[in-house]
Amino acid sequence: MLKVTRHACDRTLFSAAALFNLASAALLLFFPRIFLARLGITDPAAVLLARSLASSATTWGIGYALVAVNAKRYRPFALLGAISKTIFALIYTTALLRGLISFTAFIPALIELVFAALFIEFLWRSRER
Repeated sequence: MLKVTRHACDRTLFSAAALFNLASAALLLFFPRIFLARLGITDPAAVLLARSLASSATTWGIGYALVAVNAKRYRPFALLGAISKTIFALIYTTALLRGLISFTAFIPALIELVFAALFIEFLWRSRER
């Protein structure tokens, strides 16, 4: 029988978050029009904004990879990530409720919210007592 440790689960969580962020960054950098089309944005200047967002997504992805490698040392990145992901989800939730975006465009925010909840669970469980 395979025994899965919390450490392995934490490593998998933050590895998945890193991959999600890095994949999102690649999409924003190399195919920004796909992302913008899902939001219904056709302004050519928005491509610059989407590509600049890739720098933040890349940086967060690197941060989550560091947590995956050494959760104790880089634990503060998980707190900042939980905050960032929650704010992102709130912004998209507001846009969805105001009818500014479709549910399909809202799906990344749902993924971010799940990651935020899992990060908070990690922070709660790994706090010093």
